[in-house]
Amino acid sequence: MRPNFRRGIYVIPTSLTLLNIFFGFRAIIYATRAMEADVLGHTAAVVDFLETACLSLLIAAVFDTFDGLVARSLGATSEFGKEYDSLADIVTFGAAPAVLVYAWALHVFEKLGGGIAFVFLAAVSLRLARFNVQTGKTDYRYFVGLPSPAGALTLASMIFYAPVPVTDRRFATIVMLVTIATAFAMVSPIRYRSQKGLALQKERSLMYFLALAAIGALGYWWPREFWFAGSVGYLVSGPLAKLWSIAFPNRRPPIAPEPAIETGLA
Repeated sequence: MRPNFRRGIYVIPTSLTLLNIFFGFRAIIYATRAMEADVLGHTAAVVDFLETACLSLLIAAVFDTFDGLVARSLGATSEFGKEYDSLADIVTFGAAPAVLVYAWALHVFEKLGGGIAFVFLAAVSLRLARFNVQTGKTDYRYFVGLPSPAGALTLASMIFYAPVPVTDRRFATIVMLVTIATAFAMVSPIRYRSQKGLALQKERSLMYFLALAAIGALGYWWPREFWFAGSVGYLVSGPLAKLWSIAFPNRRPPIAPEPAIETGLA
């Protein structure tokens, strides 16, 4: 073994990732309980189980956001943490929303619905594998493809907005198309804005904080509508930005790179 090889793991980031997996697994449990209650005809219980599963995914996304932030702030980043986080995301943002959307609407199509749910899971796994390969090779201000947590929260927000189990095949068809579109958005080359590109250290005017307060008030008074509109808005932001760049290309000449300075380093 190399003398500088660390056999331990960082406790705080790994604990946050474990909580991410826990709430993803909790979403799967409640989604399966919703299917069981639906078979028994307990509609009120189905709605309660589906809402709990959606909120579990939302909490898991919070832990998924903070495990990376905490790891970077503590200087506790590692290859183990990166790989473990990807494995956790396959469970939480791949398997859990796939089971959830099947329990809510895609079960209407039986085997076809199961296949569409699997397409979503496969897209998440491919998205995460590509992200690991491209880490450090792309512009940190953007994601290539829709992030898997955003894809999972798009489905969860739709279910949380209308948690009554779907029985109409026409509406289930719309859900199926949204699921397919979300899956393809994750594996597409379309760029989505990353929170890493936000300049949080800059000074802001009072209007900025007033706008944040207004957004928080909207989320407080209309949580279901706010979550659904925000998720769908982020989903379509990538294609809209791409269409805008095609219609109105940037005509500024590219900035010439600065000449390299000899430092004597290899």
